[in-house]
Amino acid sequence: MKKIVIFGTGGHAKVILSELLKQKKYKEIIFVSKEKKKYLYFNKKKYKIFNNFKIKSGDKSKVYGVIAIGDNYLRYKLYRKYSKIYPKLVWATIKSKDAIVNKNVKLSAGSMVITGSIINAGSIIGKHCIINTKSSIDHDNIFSDFSSTGPGVITGGKVKVGKLSHIGIGSAVCQNVDIANNTIIGGKSFVNKNCEKNSVYFGTPAKKRKNRKIGAKYL
Repeated sequence: MKKIVIFGTGGHAKVILSELLKQKKYKEIIFVSKEKKKYLYFNKKKYKIFNNFKIKSGDKSKVYGVIAIGDNYLRYKLYRKYSKIYPKLVWATIKSKDAIVNKNVKLSAGSMVITGSIINAGSIIGKHCIINTKSSIDHDNIFSDFSSTGPGVITGGKVKVGKLSHIGIGSAVCQNVDIANNTIIGGKSFVNKNCEKNSVYFGTPAKKRKNRKIGAKYL
């Protein structure tokens, strides 16, 4: 049995904890966060929160990690930080037992596929992505590193989603659409045209509403 470190203690961390408990793959689950609270409570159980942890030099078993933070840019920053602090850490790929992922899909290190999601043949999910609850990703999609969907997103075939980009809750994206880097699609939008980088789009059909700086909050 293996050990896993969950970075983060918010709502998404609880979602990941729930998936890990269902899978029963890890003997020990550790939470690491700089927040002041000392414990995370879940299903009548108390989990201690540490400010940091150590990987023992004599420990032969691998230690896995997952960054359970919904915000794409913050997840990216924490990845860079913790990869330097813990170079021996192995980034886990979390796939819900209730998700349907075709065998011809590539799921990269650190990515998370949450309950009820479907990912069809030929799709590539980059590093540290989030495919959120009941999202439907059709064939030959490409999600670049640190991109994400909100719950209930639907994409057609051959959609491309750029690095740090997010498709908001309940949105639909037509086939062959490219969403460039660091772009946000607002919730309940219908995207039928390519979207520029560093932008915010929403509406039916989705239109560009403003420019967006890297790291600007959207959740």
